[in-house]
Amino acid sequence: MMKKLPIGVSNFHKLVSNDYLFCDKTAMIAEFLNKGDEVTLIARPRRWGKTLNMSMLCHFFASEVNGLSTAGLFDDLAISKIDGGNHIAQHQGKYPVIMLSFKDVNASDFQGAYNAVYELILKVYSSYTYLFNSDKINELQLEQLYVIRKRQANQQQLESSLELLSQCLYQHHGQKAYMLIDEYDTPLNKAYGNKEYLDTMVAFMRNLFSAALKDNDALARGVLTGILRVSKDSMLSGLNNLETYTLLDEEYSSHFGFSEDEVSSLFQANGLNTSIEEVRHWYNGYKVGSLVRYNPWSIIACINKTGLFDVYWVNTGNNDLIKQLIGASNDNIKSKFEQLMQGEALTVPVDKHLAFDLLDRDETALWSLLLFAGYLTFQTSNISADSDLYDCTVKVPNDEIRRLYNRFFKEWLSSKFMDQGVYNSFLEHLVVGAVSTFVEALSLFLRQSASAFDTQFSRKSEGFYHGFVLGMLASLGRTHYVKSNRESGLGRYDLLLIPKKEGSKAILLEFKQVRKEEELESSAKIALQQIQTQAYHTELLQYPHVKEVVECGIAFSGKSVLAAYATYDLIDKQSSDIILTNRYGQEED
Repeated sequence: MMKKLPIGVSNFHKLVSNDYLFCDKTAMIAEFLNKGDEVTLIARPRRWGKTLNMSMLCHFFASEVNGLSTAGLFDDLAISKIDGGNHIAQHQGKYPVIMLSFKDVNASDFQGAYNAVYELILKVYSSYTYLFNSDKINELQLEQLYVIRKRQANQQQLESSLELLSQCLYQHHGQKAYMLIDEYDTPLNKAYGNKEYLDTMVAFMRNLFSAALKDNDALARGVLTGILRVSKDSMLSGLNNLETYTLLDEEYSSHFGFSEDEVSSLFQANGLNTSIEEVRHWYNGYKVGSLVRYNPWSIIACINKTGLFDVYWVNTGNNDLIKQLIGASNDNIKSKFEQLMQGEALTVPVDKHLAFDLLDRDETALWSLLLFAGYLTFQTSNISADSDLYDCTVKVPNDEIRRLYNRFFKEWLSSKFMDQGVYNSFLEHLVVGAVSTFVEALSLFLRQSASAFDTQFSRKSEGFYHGFVLGMLASLGRTHYVKSNRESGLGRYDLLLIPKKEGSKAILLEFKQVRKEEELESSAKIALQQIQTQAYHTELLQYPHVKEVVECGIAFSGKSVLAAYATYDLIDKQSSDIILTNRYGQEED
C-alpha cells in the first residue's frame, strides 16, 4: 500500500505518525547541535521545508507539543543512528520550547500587523497556561503575564513578551528555553513600498527579536527561518550573536530541498516511471552550497498529480513584488534578463544582507532578492576582492521559473508595445490558422521593439524567440493546452497548441534562427520539413476531437521573421501545399 503524500502537512508529529511519505531530514538536528551557534538564521526560498524542519526541531527538544508526547518519534530516524543515538539520549524532550510563525502577518497597515502579532503572542501563551499557577514564578512576572493575556499590554510590554515567557519557562522547568521563529521576514513583504509602515514595522520587530534573542539568560538557543537575511541596519540589527546560513553556504545545505536520489525514490514509491530527465528539466537546478537540489513543493505536487508537469511552486505565493521590480527595472537589467531567458549565465553582485528598502534603487539588492527567493540560482560564488559582496554567476534554474519570467516578460512587452485589443487579435490570428496575418503582426512587433530583440546570433539565442512566443501564448491556457519541448513522433517539437473544444485547429510551431535575412526562406522550409518528417503531429492522435493541425516553421533573423506552413488533415492523412510568407508576413506564390 502506497503511503500518503504530505501535501500541506508541516506538523512533524502528524507526518511521522500517520504513514506519510517523507524524506528524513533529522540529520539536521545533529549538525545544529554540533555547531552550537547561540542564534541561527537559515534563509531558504518559500515552500522549501522550513516550517516542517522547525516543527521537527520543536518536537525533538520539547517533551510534548500540542498535548502530544514526543517520546519515541525519532527512534527509527536518521538522528538515532548518529553518534550512537547520544543526541536523542541527551537532548530529546528535555527543554521548554517556544515556537511561533509570522507567515500570516501580512496586513496592509502597521496597526493591522501589530494586532496580528499580538494575536500570535496570545496563541503562544495559551500553550503555557500552567505558568499562571506555578509557585516558581514571582508576583511581578505573574502580573506581567496577566497584562499580556488580558490584551492590556502596551507596545513596549508586547515587545518584551517573548523574553518574559522564556524567563518564566526557565524558572518553572529549571531548563533554558529553545526559541524557534519561522518566517520572521514575512511582515516586511506587505510593508514594502510604504515607507512609514515599513520603518515602523522594522522598529517593532527589531525590539521584539532583540529582547527575546540578545543577552537573554533564559535562552538556550534560538533559530529563525525566512527567505532573506535582512540587512544589519534593519530588523536584526540588535543581534550581534546571530550566525546566518544562506543558499551560498555549505552548512545545512542537504537538509532543505531534495537530492536526485530522494526524488527518484519518491517517484518510485508512488509507482511512477516519470523520466528523471524531464523532472530535472522542470524542477531541478537549484544550487545550495556545493549541492544541487530539487524544489520540494513542486516535486510533491507533481507526484500528487501522477507525474503531470506544471507550474506548482510559482503559484503558491504572491509574485507581485518580483513582477513589479522586474517591470520597473532599467534597460540594462532588462537586457540582462534577455540573456537569462536565452539560457545564458550572468555574473552579478549579491549581498547576503539584503537592503530591503533599496530594492527599487539598487541593482545588487534586486539580484540578491531574486537569488535568495528562488527565482535564480547560482553556479559559482566568490567574495569580491574589494567589498563584502559576492560575485555570483547566476542563471534561471529550471523550466518552471522560466515560464514565470515568460509571463512577466509577455505582460511587460504587450503593455509597452500593443494595447490589449491588438494583442488579443494577434493571438486569434494564430489559433484560427491565419498564419500570414499572425506573422505580419509578429514582424511588425519585432521591428517596433528593437531594444528588446536586437540580440546577436548565438547557439542559444533561438531559445529567446521560443521563450518569448511561449510567453505570448500563456493566456491561451483557458482554450488550449499549451505544450513546449515535448517528445512526439520521432523527435521533440518546440510548441504545440491543442484546442480544448472540437472544431478548432491544432497549431504546431518549430523555430529556427539564422544570421542573415537571405537564409530565412530556406530555414523556414527546413523547420516545416522537420515537423513533417519527424511526425510531430503524433501526439495529437490521442485527441480525437482534433481533426486538423497547422504545421508552421518560423525563421527569425534579428527583427525579421518568415514562415512556411501547411495544413495537415489528421483524418485523411494528407497535407496541403506549402505556403510561404515574406519577411512582412504577406503570402508569396
